[in-house]
Amino acid sequence: MAAYFNSNQLRSSLQELAKMYITECKECEVLSQDCMDLLKHNFLADFVVYNKAEDCIEIGISSSDKFQGYPEIEVYKFPLEDIGKKVDHSFKNNHEDLEFYGKLIGRRKGIGSNSVILMD
Repeated sequence: MAAYFNSNQLRSSLQELAKMYITECKECEVLSQDCMDLLKHNFLADFVVYNKAEDCIEIGISSSDKFQGYPEIEVYKFPLEDIGKKVDHSFKNNHEDLEFYGKLIGRRKGIGSNSVILMD
């Protein structure tokens, strides 16, 4: 069965999804691959990791445009509780990004990643 979303519905579903990711991370002390993919996508990050000792998520973003040996990566730390806000602030509203969000939501809701249909 297909699910139909406009961008506002997709955004609110993504906020709910971020809350689920946080809850799962607290329980399992591991960040899910879908959550890592979402954060990498939204922040154009090179890596995302959960730091259990500091109860925060570390996001590594390349700070140089040129490749000359090892990349310079800047690491940003966000408390686990703030990730939902960060995902919302980094929400992108173009077609490719909305498709990516739809696939994540589709996987979580069990409707299949190809069964999410975006409407204008």
